Amino acid sequence: MSTESTTAAVPDWLDRPVELAPQVTLVDGADGHAMLFNAETGTYVRLSRTGARVVPLLDGTRTGTVLLDAARRSRGPDGVRDRTPDLLSFLTDLRAAGVLSEPPEPLTGRQLFFARFIRLTPRIRIPTRHLNAMLRLPAAVLARFPRTATAIGVLAGTAAAIAIVLAMTLPAPFVYTGPPWLLIVAVLLVQATVHEMGHATVCQALGVPVREAGVKLFCLLIPLTYVDRTDAYRVRSRSARGAVALVGPLIDLTAAGLSALLIVLYPVECGPLRWLLGMQMFLIFNNLNPLLPVSDGHHAMEAALGELNLRHRAFTYLGHVLFRIPLSAAHQSVSAARRRIYLTFGVVSGGYLAVMLTLIAMNYYRLFVQATS
Repeated sequence: MSTESTTAAVPDWLDRPVELAPQVTLVDGADGHAMLFNAETGTYVRLSRTGARVVPLLDGTRTGTVLLDAARRSRGPDGVRDRTPDLLSFLTDLRAAGVLSEPPEPLTGRQLFFARFIRLTPRIRIPTRHLNAMLRLPAAVLARFPRTATAIGVLAGTAAAIAIVLAMTLPAPFVYTGPPWLLIVAVLLVQATVHEMGHATVCQALGVPVREAGVKLFCLLIPLTYVDRTDAYRVRSRSARGAVALVGPLIDLTAAGLSALLIVLYPVECGPLRWLLGMQMFLIFNNLNPLLPVSDGHHAMEAALGELNLRHRAFTYLGHVLFRIPLSAAHQSVSAARRRIYLTFGVVSGGYLAVMLTLIAMNYYRLFVQATS
């Protein structure tokens, strides 16, 4: 690239000093990856190794033009090479991520549509100040005896699985009763609360308390309880991040095991609990489904693969292929093989989610028609 063409391509804002926003800090996060943390928005931006070396230069003493001039004469393992396009793309991406003192440009067109679509999740938020205080003691015990807690969890899950198999395979007297909906709803609400408290406890034991909890309506159709465990990105260990994800399904499995145990011990008196057990198993299988972006199975798969925000990367590449949405510098640097993996996951996960949401919407429509007819 010639000096003239590079200069012409440089936006005006790079003529001013470039620096990180005051609320942005450089942290060492998952798998040792350097990340920028924006305390105002609570978001993380993952950096490449080269990006992590460039960030300390963004201290406000240099303009973007000066940095680009230095990049034009950059010396690396392959000798002197003009790295201006890479640096220009990197700085542009940092601005778009909202981590520079220069505010990002407002989104327009397709990018604005997809950004609004992703945020289409109404929430009822519950501040977690009291929750974190309540969980301080169990989190301290868990942090003090992690291996013992893991062994107890594995034993409880194994025992629950055995009880579930027995409840589903042993012959039982035929006693037909309708679903005890009041009991089912009450138990599932308590189970969901304990499930989310399990996530919060493990997070706090790892030194990253959750930010908030509540209920959200995913894609305006699926009600879900949640705890905001975004700060788990600071946890370096893959196994620890996997534990954050899997403690919830383990609690659900234990609850289903208790229902199954009652069915095995009292097959007649507790026969209606088979409805509850069926609902519990349905929730467990869906929550472990890695194709669902909001599932614990998806988060566990991310931890095992060492990925951060796999769904976002997959749908970014899918949007690039289908709608020609420009890729950031970080996405452009990904190998072709890994890009194919992202595309495959995006297509399969997006197709599965579209089918599931369509079926749910159809069921809601049938209920609406029956209620109004």
